[in-house]
Amino acid sequence: MKILFTGMGSHHCKRPANTSFFTLLADQVSEFSEVVWASPDMAWDSSDLEKFDHVFFGILPPTAISANKLYGALNVLDLLFDSPKITLVFDSPQVWQYKNSINAITRDYKILLGGYYSKRDGYEKALNKPQILSSVATKMTSAVWPRIIYPKLPWNSDSKIRAAMGFAEASELVGLNFDAKLISTGSVNFARKDVWAAENMKSSWLSYLLKSISLPVQATKQKRSTDDVSALDAIANSIGLILPPQDRNNLTWWNYRIVQALNSSTPIVTYWQDTKDFDESWSVLAYQVEDMSPAQRQHLSSLQRESYLLAIDTAADVSMKVKNIVIDSMKESD
Repeated sequence: MKILFTGMGSHHCKRPANTSFFTLLADQVSEFSEVVWASPDMAWDSSDLEKFDHVFFGILPPTAISANKLYGALNVLDLLFDSPKITLVFDSPQVWQYKNSINAITRDYKILLGGYYSKRDGYEKALNKPQILSSVATKMTSAVWPRIIYPKLPWNSDSKIRAAMGFAEASELVGLNFDAKLISTGSVNFARKDVWAAENMKSSWLSYLLKSISLPVQATKQKRSTDDVSALDAIANSIGLILPPQDRNNLTWWNYRIVQALNSSTPIVTYWQDTKDFDESWSVLAYQVEDMSPAQRQHLSSLQRESYLLAIDTAADVSMKVKNIVIDSMKESD
C-alpha cells in the first residue's frame, strides 16, 4: 500500500522537523503503509495519482501566505474532489480564515492570477492553465465536500467545528487525537522560574488576560523558526502554559504544546468558556495558578493530564480509525 501526503503548504509536502498534526497522522499511517511526501504540481494528471491508494491532503485557507504550494494543490483537489480516495486535513491554526478565503476564490478565481501570488510555486503554469482554477473554484461551491479530518480536543464537538468552518458540509467529518501515544507520566520540577510560557503573543485574548496576572510572560516561540526543543524548555521552566484560543471565534485548537505541557507537569490555562464544562481542572484561571504553590501546580497538571487522557481515544482506537478511513475509501473506489 502506498499513500501520498501532500497539500497547500510546504509542511504538507516535506516532513518538517517539528511535530504537527500532519506529521502525527503520517506516523500513524506509516504503521500500515508506505508514506510518500511530495509537492503537488500543475502538470499532474489522474495517472500520477493512480499510483497511490489514498491521498491525505493538507488544506489551508487558499489566500493565506502559508499556502505556498497552492497551484499544484488546487490541481490535485480538482482531480480528486469527487473521489473517495482523498481525505482533506484541516490543520490551520486559524479556522475562521477558511470560509473567507474559500468564498473569495469561488467569487472570482482570477484573484489567484494576480501579481501578489507570483512568487508561489506553479504560478506561471497556472497562468497557462486557468481552466484548472476555474474548475476547482466551481467544485468548491459544492454543498458537500470530501471527507475532512481535524485535530480533536475533548471539549470540541464535530458540530462546533462545522460551525467554525462555516463554508460547507463534509461527506464525513472525523476528529482525531493522537496524544494518547505521546503523553507520559509528568516529570517533577519544583525549580521553575516565576514566569509564564505563552503561545501566540499577538493574541488579543492574551492581551486582555495580561491585565489580570502579575508575573511576566515568555513566548514559547523565541525566534521565527523556534523548534520543539526550545519551546519545551520554555514551558517546563515556567509556572504554566497560556494557550490562547483562535482569533475572532474564540475556538480553542489543538497544539503540540499541550502535549509538552502535560508531559512536563506544567498546568495549562486557556479559554475557560470552552473548557469549563469539560473538567474543573481545565477551567482554572491564570491568577488562580499564580496564587498556588509549586506542589499545587504540579497537582493541577496531574488532574489535567488524567482528565485529558480519559477523554481522548486510546492509541489503539485512533490507529483503527485512521486505518478504516483508508480501507473504507478503497472499498468505495472499487
